[in-house]
Amino acid sequence: MTDKNISFSKLVATPTLNSWAQAYNAGKLFAVLSLEKTQETSEETQSLNMLGKELLEKLEKEFFTIEDKNLESIKQAISNTFDNPLEGINISFASCAFVDSVLYLFALGKGKIFVKRGEKLGLVLTPAGHQTKDVISSSGFLKEKDLIVLATDAFSEIISKDDLDASLTNGSPVDIAESLAPKVHKADNGKISSIIISYASLESSGNTEISTATETLGKQEQIIAHKAPVFSLGKYLSFVKSKLPRRNIRLSFSRKTVLGLVIIFIVIALASSVSIAVQKQNNSRIQALFEEIYPKAQAEFEEGKSLADLNKSMARDSFLAGQKIIKENKEKFPAKSEQSQKIQELSKQIEEELTKVSSVENGLDRSALKIEVQNGSGTEGAAGKAANIIKEFGYNVTSTGNADNYSYEGVTIKVKDTKKEFADLLKKDLEKDYEVKNSSSDLPETSTPDALIIIGK
Repeated sequence: MTDKNISFSKLVATPTLNSWAQAYNAGKLFAVLSLEKTQETSEETQSLNMLGKELLEKLEKEFFTIEDKNLESIKQAISNTFDNPLEGINISFASCAFVDSVLYLFALGKGKIFVKRGEKLGLVLTPAGHQTKDVISSSGFLKEKDLIVLATDAFSEIISKDDLDASLTNGSPVDIAESLAPKVHKADNGKISSIIISYASLESSGNTEISTATETLGKQEQIIAHKAPVFSLGKYLSFVKSKLPRRNIRLSFSRKTVLGLVIIFIVIALASSVSIAVQKQNNSRIQALFEEIYPKAQAEFEEGKSLADLNKSMARDSFLAGQKIIKENKEKFPAKSEQSQKIQELSKQIEEELTKVSSVENGLDRSALKIEVQNGSGTEGAAGKAANIIKEFGYNVTSTGNADNYSYEGVTIKVKDTKKEFADLLKKDLEKDYEVKNSSSDLPETSTPDALIIIGK
C-alpha cells in the first residue's frame, strides 16, 4: 500500500474554555482526540492544548518505534500513550492504522469508528465504558472504496448516523467534510473532531468489470452463431434426386433401398448436428447466467468474511444477501451440472460462516427477543451505546429511553417469565462489557418488550 491508496479530510471545532479537540495523522496512522475538564479554571484552554499535543506526540513516538506493526503491538503503543491517569478529564479517542491491506482500529474513552462498505454504514467500534486505559481494538481486510470515519463522542452528538450516512455519498472526503462543516461550527462544541478516510486499491476494479462485460458479450455472439440450422427434408431429397443419372430414374428395389438408407443417414446426421448446436446454445446460456449470478453471491460472501471481525451484524447481512441470491437462482441450473455444484459449494460455505455470526445459541434465537434499553445512570448516551452492543449479538432492540431514576448500580436485567430461558444468555453476553448486578424473570407479561435492560453507574 502506498499513500496513493488513501485520501482523507479533517473536521475540528474551535476549542472552548473547558474543551479541546484535534485530528491527527502521520503516514498511515490516523487519530482523533478530545479532552474535556470537569472543573473550570482560567488556565484550562492552555493546559488542555498542551496536554493534548503531548499525548499525540507520545502516540507518534510509540507507533513509529514499533518494528512489527500488528493489532497487539499497536494496541500496546496506544495503552502506553495513555498510561498516566487523567484526573478530572473526560477523554474521547479513536485511531486507525493501515498496514499492507489490513485496517487496525482502536478506541478508548468515548471514541467512535464508523465504516461504510458499499451501501452499508456501521458503527464498528465504540468503548462500553469511559476508563481511559481500556483500549478496545479490532481489525479486518480493506476493500475497494471503504470509507472510515474516526469521531469523538461530541461529533456523534450533532451528526446522527443517518446524517453521516447521507453525507458519505457526497464524493471525496473533502466534499464530505465540507457538507458536514456547517453543523460542526454551528454547534460551538470544542470536543468535536473527525477524520473521513477513503481507501482505494491501486488496481482499478473498473477494468475487470469492462473485461467481464466484454467476455459476456462475446459469449452472446457465440450463442447467436450457434443457432440451429433450418432443415428441409424436401430440399435434401431434391438434391439427392438431381445427382442421380436420369437413365436410372426407374430404380430396382435394391437401388431404392440404398437410396432410402442414404436419405435416413443424412436425416440422422442433420438431426444430430441440430441437437449438438442446440445443446451448445443451452450450455452457453447457462454459463452466461452463472457468470451473472455467482460473482454477486460470492462478493457478498467475501464481504461478510471481511466484516466478521469488525461488525457481526453487518457480516450477517452480507451472508444473508448472498444466500438469498443463491436460493432465488439455484433451480435455474441442471442438477448435476458444474455450475450447480459450484453454487452448492458456495451455499455451504455461506451457511458455515453464518453459524459463526448467528444470533442463535443453545437453541435460543436472540433475534426473537424484543428488548428495551433504559439509562439508569444519568450518563448521556448510556442507553444508546448499550443498545449498539446488544444489537451486535443479534438481539431485537425495539426502543431506548430513561429509567425511573438514575441511581441504578451496574446492569439490571428483567425478562418475562415466559422468556426466562433468555436470562442466562443475556447475562453472559452483557458481562463481556458490563457488570451485571441483578437478573430476574419478573417483567410483567403485559409489557411490550420481552426484556428490559437498565444501564446503571
